[in-house]
Amino acid sequence: MKLGISTASFFGKVPTENCFGSLREMGVPLTEVFLSSFSEYEKGFVDALKSRLTDDVKVHSVHALSSTFEGLLFSQSRRVKDDAEQFFRKVCYAGNALGAKYYTFHGPSDLKKSPSLVDVGTFAERLEELASIASTYGLYIAVENVHYCCFSTPDAIKALLKSAPSLWTTLDVKHAYYAGYDPLRYLDAADGRLATVHVADIGKDDATVLPGSGKLNFERLFREIDKRELDPAVIIEVYPRDFTYNDELKQGYMYLKNMIDNL
Repeated sequence: MKLGISTASFFGKVPTENCFGSLREMGVPLTEVFLSSFSEYEKGFVDALKSRLTDDVKVHSVHALSSTFEGLLFSQSRRVKDDAEQFFRKVCYAGNALGAKYYTFHGPSDLKKSPSLVDVGTFAERLEELASIASTYGLYIAVENVHYCCFSTPDAIKALLKSAPSLWTTLDVKHAYYAGYDPLRYLDAADGRLATVHVADIGKDDATVLPGSGKLNFERLFREIDKRELDPAVIIEVYPRDFTYNDELKQGYMYLKNMIDNL
């Protein structure tokens, strides 16, 4: 397992273009780049961002501000879908330019929290189309189990991957917790196609905290990943409110690094 920190962790504290420098100072060699605004999808910004990359920080994946367009990719309106697809292609370009392999994808929201299994047939064909587009940029789509989106449950992830063989998945442990599922169930659902694991810890009030400051059992999770011979990137994705100084974030990183190194 490779370990890194998402640039999303610095949102509002460090501009995206300066995050590589922060990671370098912390000795963190891997990241997921979170593009957090429309202007950051643009080629000019992406090319400038690429110029700040050096060999000591690698980009595993890219992640868009999904609420801005990803749900619209599934619209019944061709025009709406086409417009959203232009943003999708821009994010794919960013992934390719930055050397990423995966596009972390939320997909459509499910704010009504329907208790029934998502009808994957509604989405699988379209996701295969999007996966085909992403492949032209050298990327795989890795659908994330976001608790307020359509693929929040292990059963939904399993059914989706069965119906859309080009897809991978991203396991987010905090979203698994908020959805009420053991993260290990998502490992089984992934059936070998686990690209990324997003990690944050959960405090006593169920708010996110830095890894090692809460109640989640990361050692159990990592041992099960290792046992299944999976090789995802483990990416720390916390909220800026979860730490004050970068040294605190680095402590969370070192906590997990020591754990992984000693499996």
